[in-house]
Amino acid sequence: MKMLYITCNVSVREPLINMLEESGVEDYQVIEEVPAKNVKGVPRLNTAVWPGHNSSILMQFSGDEKARYILRKVKDFNRDAYNDNELVTACMWSLDEYFYE
Repeated sequence: MKMLYITCNVSVREPLINMLEESGVEDYQVIEEVPAKNVKGVPRLNTAVWPGHNSSILMQFSGDEKARYILRKVKDFNRDAYNDNELVTACMWSLDEYFYE
């Protein structure tokens, strides 16, 4: 079981969600406004000095294959980024349990 965490500039949130849905992701959670300081691009801390913010998307997968497929799709998404501010950051970790009832 895997958890996938993606953070992106709010400007690419909708195209990213569209890509996820076109890739068959039906179960995800969105955190709309996330102040962030990323490795690349300018900080987006939603202040007068650093305006803007990120959004975060979380997904759980019962298997590794689909999670790794989505990571590859994120890499492809980044390849088409207009600049460093539009790059998407993603990470994945193992889940001890995942259930829904």
